[in-house]
Amino acid sequence: MKQGATWNEPMSEQKYSWAFKQKMVRRLTGANAVSATQLAKETGLQQVTLSQWLRDARSLKDVPRNKPQRPPVDDKIRILAGAAKLSGAELEAFLAREGVQLAEHEQWRLALDQDGKGGIAFTKRLKALERELARKDKALAEAAALLILKKKVESWLPADEDDDTTEDSET
Repeated sequence: MKQGATWNEPMSEQKYSWAFKQKMVRRLTGANAVSATQLAKETGLQQVTLSQWLRDARSLKDVPRNKPQRPPVDDKIRILAGAAKLSGAELEAFLAREGVQLAEHEQWRLALDQDGKGGIAFTKRLKALERELARKDKALAEAAALLILKKKVESWLPADEDDDTTEDSET
């Protein structure tokens, strides 16, 4: 009987542990890799199943890549803004939570302060974005209030009556 199978479980419905699948994928990709066909003969598993596990392992998003991902500009701005108020151990703890090294933070900060204009430009841009966000929040709140008011007015009006307010009436 194959590993993971029970006496009353059909072979096509077997469940294999994550560790077992990883072991099989390592056999397919390691230094002494074997083909899915060969591994199927050795283990009694179907070649199709082994090939699917290999495809799944290659498509995982959390598989380490050769090159680390760089944070997007928005994240850099958020991190720099949060770190601007901190120093010493607080700064180090904040950067550790964000997954940023101190040297990397300093590089970003210096890039903004290039020629003494970067810091000012960053501050102006940040304040402009905050003003725009506040304006849009107010507009959204106003729209929501108008919708609520409209629903209340509609609930007060009788639902079955037609609006016959035409000036041309038959006498």
